[in-house]
Amino acid sequence: MPNNQNQTNASRRRSAAVTGIAHLSQHTGGRRALVPKILKISAAVLAGASLLTLVGPVVAETIATFPPAFSKETANPLTELGLPYEEVTFPTGDGLTLRGWFIAAGQPDAPAILYAPATGHDQRSGLSLVPVFHQAGYHVLLFSYRGYALSDGRKGEFTYGDAESRDVDAAVHFLHEAKGIQHIGAVGHSAGAASIILSAARNPHIGAVVAVAPFNCVTEVWHTSRPALVPPFVLDWTLWVAEKLRGFDREEICPLKVVGRIAPRPLLVIHGTDDRRITEAQVRRFFTAAREPKALWLVEGVTHSGIRTPTLDALAPRVVAFLDTALQDQEKLPYGLARIRVDKAMVQ
Repeated sequence: MPNNQNQTNASRRRSAAVTGIAHLSQHTGGRRALVPKILKISAAVLAGASLLTLVGPVVAETIATFPPAFSKETANPLTELGLPYEEVTFPTGDGLTLRGWFIAAGQPDAPAILYAPATGHDQRSGLSLVPVFHQAGYHVLLFSYRGYALSDGRKGEFTYGDAESRDVDAAVHFLHEAKGIQHIGAVGHSAGAASIILSAARNPHIGAVVAVAPFNCVTEVWHTSRPALVPPFVLDWTLWVAEKLRGFDREEICPLKVVGRIAPRPLLVIHGTDDRRITEAQVRRFFTAAREPKALWLVEGVTHSGIRTPTLDALAPRVVAFLDTALQDQEKLPYGLARIRVDKAMVQ
């Protein structure tokens, strides 16, 4: 009997061992089967994250430069300012039609000021400057770039000054040829400032330039404006995509290289010392590259957007005084660098 019992116990132990090995084999096989699934999921997550990293900035850039909604019932010089105006159209050199508003001065032979908007803005962004310019006796032209407002062109194809500077060329040609205006001043903010500089460097009909927060080169301003969490290579990729889709070359959008060609026509640069997109050091380098006659107004404590609204509106009478002298008697212009503090009461 003891031998039989021992044999039975041994048999049970062998059976348990075999069962355990079988269970272990099943669990190990199950874990092995999970490994490819985990790798596939991880690869999908990484691919999705990489795609988002590359596509996200492209989408964000497109949204940032996409034109705001515009209709004929929108604000205009008559509804906003009580000033009569003419709806005007004029062609670009590549066959598009641009549209805008022409607010005539009291005298037909008066000089004119055109305003070039910043990225993501249309002709309405110049309305706040019209009262001072008009009261000073200037014709005023507000227009929209290609693809903006009611101007021809595909939406969402802003080129940071490449095509927009050619639109400025067309606006100047319209004022000079269609309206017979001999003295023309150009005012622009940010990409609008870059556009009027690029245009004035090749267009002698622009008699004076007021550049508000101009950038040196598009590549530089992109990297200065780069969010901390966005790697530099992603920003380069985003700009490369924009170049290929919209047909421009970043190397051609570099006002720093051509600003010296504006002379002997007067140049006024206005910049905020708290601008984080275009630093004071960068604008000083730009000013150094320009030739006389030139002036730089550094406005204390003002940001990139703040230098346009409300600061430029507050400085508009001083801008008019500069243009009056620039277009008539350059010898009386105050040149050099000036630091300006804008009274808060003026901009509220």
